[in-house]
Amino acid sequence: MLEVVVTESTRRWDQRAVAVVRLIGTSTDYELFEAELQARDWPILECRPSSGAILEGDTGWHFTIEVRLLGSAIRAAAGAREHLEVVSDRLLLDLVVEAVQCVDRDPVYLPVWHAYIPLPAGSTASRAGRLWGRARARSEISLGSRDTGRQVRAGSEGEALSLAAQPLPGVPGPSAPVVLRRIGYVGRPESPVAWPRRREPLRRMGMMRFPALVGLVCGAWVAGLWGVGVLWAVLPAAVFLLGAARAGWLIARWALPELSGGQLLLAGLAGPMLATALGAFGVASAPDRLIGFVLVVYGIAVSYVVMTGVWLWVRQSRWRLSLPWLFPAFLAFLPAVFPGLGLLVPTLYLRAFGVDLEDIEVSAVMRLLTTLKFAAASLIWLVAPALLGYMRHTHHMISARWIGYVAASFVSACVLLMAWLGLVIGPAMDAGQRAVAASAVGRTPGHYYGIKPEWVCATPVRDLAQVPVDGGTLAPSRPYLSLGDAGGIVVLWDPQGNAALKVPLSALRLVPVDDPRRPCP
Repeated sequence: MLEVVVTESTRRWDQRAVAVVRLIGTSTDYELFEAELQARDWPILECRPSSGAILEGDTGWHFTIEVRLLGSAIRAAAGAREHLEVVSDRLLLDLVVEAVQCVDRDPVYLPVWHAYIPLPAGSTASRAGRLWGRARARSEISLGSRDTGRQVRAGSEGEALSLAAQPLPGVPGPSAPVVLRRIGYVGRPESPVAWPRRREPLRRMGMMRFPALVGLVCGAWVAGLWGVGVLWAVLPAAVFLLGAARAGWLIARWALPELSGGQLLLAGLAGPMLATALGAFGVASAPDRLIGFVLVVYGIAVSYVVMTGVWLWVRQSRWRLSLPWLFPAFLAFLPAVFPGLGLLVPTLYLRAFGVDLEDIEVSAVMRLLTTLKFAAASLIWLVAPALLGYMRHTHHMISARWIGYVAASFVSACVLLMAWLGLVIGPAMDAGQRAVAASAVGRTPGHYYGIKPEWVCATPVRDLAQVPVDGGTLAPSRPYLSLGDAGGIVVLWDPQGNAALKVPLSALRLVPVDDPRRPCP
């Protein structure tokens, strides 16, 4: 006698698939398989003995199982099969997955009804009075000022009226017969007895974010290239915007089937058009169009894609409940990890001058900023867990997980190295070389993380022969570029000799100059 218990889970699963599997083995194999299904919250819908060629001492069973999965509908059936095969391999069971089919995970969505007391019928003779009465009635009804407070969910108006009139313990009934108004554009449920488990229209309208992202990029593209070539700016954006509008209209028709043609057009175009305006405004309001385009396109679109992948990875991880407790503890170790890397930024900048960081005093605030710059560049590493998240979401990391982990490790190493080189190390070296080139033509380089170059005239306070100079010969008649000081030693850059001079501050009087091309007095 086989006893089958069907359980109902309180956890929200994304996909459900019905699988028919055949198990051949002993009673111990049956108990192991049943315990594994119970641990995974996969209910057994049916179990019956199977006939066929079976070895002596073994028994065969046919299971009909509801496999519950997190993730996308893409490859959901293949994912359910692979999950069962992983269970079979781990428990060393003679198990064959004979059939798998996904079932509809969207149950019935019952509309919401509000009960209200209608206005008494008036007897105004004038046309203006009748129009005023209708406007007043509509405003009071739409604003909810005549609501009784009763809100019901039902598939039809008759069921809603019955629930609205049903007396509740401790709640006074309405003083007059009530009328119902319906909110939400949802389809009539196929089975009135089915209880809703998910809000299908709201979930489907969430797909509108993809046309909105296309509109965001198109708006930034048009604003960034406007003036360079209107044809090149408008034509590609117009093509993609038409595709985004078409996709938005299809999503609106799929999510809200009761909308009319004009309402569907408005609902489908609202998201892409607003996103297009936002992208164009973000680029047009930026001081530089290129910077604005990068911030809008890469800063928003790429961040959205990466953070969505990270969320999908965390969502399917078993330790997701511990993450809110572990993350603050990880943040406490960041200051001890990045300070050495943060000091690399001014070090690479000063290398163009042939100066060490010990020769220039950098404030603690600037050291913190360089540390945060390294930490911000390191956030690009999140591309690796995002890749894992998308692979898990599409059921590509079940039987051969090591492939995904190897790919994520390789991508993380490459992305982290490119982020450090492209966003921190490379810009620091380029800034130093630009500063040297600017000093060669008599221009003042800009400040760079606590290093403030300044043209000065260095006048010795005593005999020039008694002034100790490290790195070259001091010529008081020429202006020098002061890079800073540390421990009472100032660093002066000589563009003509292409050398850095280190001179005690006590032996010099430094006077700022405006025009470094003129000799010092």
